[in-house]
Amino acid sequence: MGRKDKSRYEWLQEYLDLEERCRYLRWQIRKVKREEQRWEEGDLSHLRINGKSRGAHVLDQLPPLQAELDDHESERKELLELVDSFHGYEHDFLKMHYIEGMTLEDIADDPSFPYGIDWIYKKSAELHRRLDFLDQWESNK
Repeated sequence: MGRKDKSRYEWLQEYLDLEERCRYLRWQIRKVKREEQRWEEGDLSHLRINGKSRGAHVLDQLPPLQAELDDHESERKELLELVDSFHGYEHDFLKMHYIEGMTLEDIADDPSFPYGIDWIYKKSAELHRRLDFLDQWESNK
């Protein structure tokens, strides 16, 4: 992959990284809440909690986790707005190819997508040029 390709897919990699981090943070939040429930109502509820107990500080983890999740969700939404700035089948193509990870051939074989492989190759090249332009514009800001 050349410099141009790296730049072209940078926003996609960032989106995928954010998506993965959000999944992990949601899991961490669920884990903390389950731990809290264990201390309040579950198998650990019979234990006495004092200021030094692990159970006394379980919920201290929630605010920073939630704040990080909120930040990443916001960034992820901004990247999706880039995809949503395209309309019609261009939008569908971008989501299928870049967000869902479908190959050009898979898109052509998808019964919900009305265009053949020739249109998809042509549209892919056109969208790459437009995305390159957006990358260039973003780096010049």
